[in-house]
Amino acid sequence: MIIGGTLTMFAGGLVQPIFAPFVRQEFTAPILLVGLAVSGYFVVRMMAEFPIGVLSDRVAIRRLLIIGRFFGIFGALVCYLTTDIWVLIVARALWGVGDASFFCIGMTYVASLFPNKTRGRYLGLFQAVELTGGFLGQTAAGFLAASMGFRVNFVISSAVGFAALGVVLFIRGSGQPLKPGSLSSVLPSRGVLKGLLNRTLVACCLINFVCMMMNNGLMGTLMPLYVTEQLAFSLAGYGLLVSLSTAGNISGNVFGGTLSDRLGRRRVLAGGFVVGAESLVGLSMTRSFEWMLPMMFMGGFFWGIVYGVTPAFIADSVPGESRGMAIGTYRTFFDFGGVVGPLLFSGMLTLVGVPFGYVAAFYVGAAMLVFNLLLVLQLREKTQP
Repeated sequence: MIIGGTLTMFAGGLVQPIFAPFVRQEFTAPILLVGLAVSGYFVVRMMAEFPIGVLSDRVAIRRLLIIGRFFGIFGALVCYLTTDIWVLIVARALWGVGDASFFCIGMTYVASLFPNKTRGRYLGLFQAVELTGGFLGQTAAGFLAASMGFRVNFVISSAVGFAALGVVLFIRGSGQPLKPGSLSSVLPSRGVLKGLLNRTLVACCLINFVCMMMNNGLMGTLMPLYVTEQLAFSLAGYGLLVSLSTAGNISGNVFGGTLSDRLGRRRVLAGGFVVGAESLVGLSMTRSFEWMLPMMFMGGFFWGIVYGVTPAFIADSVPGESRGMAIGTYRTFFDFGGVVGPLLFSGMLTLVGVPFGYVAAFYVGAAMLVFNLLLVLQLREKTQP
């Protein structure tokens, strides 16, 4: 799973940074269609998370992983071949379904392999290595596109997708196969839903929704504009800031998951939000590149803790036969926050204006993390082995 996840993230990283410029230049598309092409991946992925999570509780996961990798490979190849913007949008959306299947099922599968006393450590390790693959892909993306053209990124991405598919074939499936014609058993019953929607799951879903709004809206949308336009830092300088954030993210996943097994998930998660709020306040108060470096690392560390600990929290709180459905629910809120965040924070900047809108956005982001601290109090830890 770790090798397959790393390859999948690497394949996606090869395309993510260059996709919007590719659409703009190769298809001479207006900004609206560029936005539709970019957001279509995330919107469709969001809609696919819950159904895939439900299926993973009932169908052997190896089969779903194989189908998902075929979707990803097909999407990459069509993006390479097509000259039609609408075909490109559909292909990218199918790619989103393929990635949703891997990330949702991957979390569920790894969580099922270990008891809750070590689950946080191994979920954190799994996601940290995945993020390293994505980071390497994003780093290589610009160099490949600049030297050989945009479309070569899609060819290499599809080749890496085939390698990931080969790795997936070695994974042993789990789950209870459906009886032929038993479509109703795919849909969760009222009793299952009642048991699934416990206080911990609802709180974790809201926590990740708020965090993704802040992360994609503030750090993913406004931060690059703030750094390059308002502070006049170079693109290379911004790249270094992002690298520090990614390093913090990887560290947060590893250390957060391990510490949550030893000290308790709620305590570690609360500490992560304190670190995150401090980093945003620090970013709002400094215009120095040197001081921004540790603040970005702290921000990435906080996000790594959230991303590593909350899935373990959810896996602890639901029965094993409903774990895929729970992870699918969590990831749906996760993706939804990523869709809403850029609209919220860009609207805030437009309303308040430059430069005060940037400072206001940092403080609103910090307030959102403080709000999440209150949600952490609603979480209940399970002490079973």
